[in-house]
Amino acid sequence: MSVRERFRWKDDRLYDGTRLSGYSIVPDEKYPSMWRVRSPDGTLSDMVNRTRAKDAALLMLDRDLRAAE
Repeated sequence: MSVRERFRWKDDRLYDGTRLSGYSIVPDEKYPSMWRVRSPDGTLSDMVNRTRAKDAALLMLDRDLRAAE
């Protein structure tokens, strides 16, 4: 099962069923139309548009899951 099939967005947070994945997207403080991915450790990504931020969060989560295997 792919990450895109397994995880779903609810508002700006990424969930595995009812459990939070730890990844979310947040608006940039200076440029509110731009977004950043917040990782489980609290770090923020570079600024991108909202669609790209959601895609990046899924890719980052997929990378983390593969590294844990």
